[in-house]
Amino acid sequence: VQPHSHRKFTAKKSTTMVISQKNADEVNAKMARVAPELKSPYAKYPLSAQTGRSMWVNPDGGRTAKGESCFIAGQGKDQPMKEHYVYGAGSLGYGYYHLLTRDSHKILYVRLQSTTPFACCSCFNKEATRAIDEHDDITRICYNRSVATIPDDIQAAKDAEAKARGTAKAVYNFTQNEQLVVNAIQTGVFIAHG
Repeated sequence: VQPHSHRKFTAKKSTTMVISQKNADEVNAKMARVAPELKSPYAKYPLSAQTGRSMWVNPDGGRTAKGESCFIAGQGKDQPMKEHYVYGAGSLGYGYYHLLTRDSHKILYVRLQSTTPFACCSCFNKEATRAIDEHDDITRICYNRSVATIPDDIQAAKDAEAKARGTAKAVYNFTQNEQLVVNAIQTGVFIAHG
C-alpha cells in the first residue's frame, strides 16, 4: 500500500489545512460530473498560488502561457463546449472565457445556481441526495473562485467569507440606523405630546 501524497495549505495563521491527493481527486471527479468544463487541468482542485499562478488572467487581451486567447467572442446564448473554456455572459459579453479568468467561474456559478438538481423525496433516495450534495459543493467552489482575489482555493474561501461578513455588517448598520431614526421620531412625538 502506497501512502497518499499530501499538499499542505495555510488556511489561517494558527491553523493548517491538509488536502490529501485522494480528497482532491474526489473533488475533481465531482467537478467533472457537475460541470464538465471543470475537467480541465486549469480548473483542477485545489487551485493554489503556490503553483505559480498568482493572478487571474484578464479576458480583455489576456493570453495563456500557451498563447491561447482568454476570451473568444460568441454568438448568442448557447454554444457547444470548448476545452478549457466556459461559455456565457461575462465582462466582455457573450463568449468563451478561459478557466484562467475569474469570469469563467462567475459564469459557472450563475449557471449552477439556476440548475440546482431537484429530487422528489431525496431523503429516501441515496443517489439523489449525493447529486444534490455534489452540486452544492461545486457551486460553493465556483462561487468562492468567482469572488477570489487570486486563483487559490484557500484564499477564495477567505475572500468569500470576508465578502459575506461585509454584507452582513452593512445590513446590520443599515437596520441599526433605521432603528435610530424610528426611535428619534417616536421620542420627538412623545416630547411634543408630553
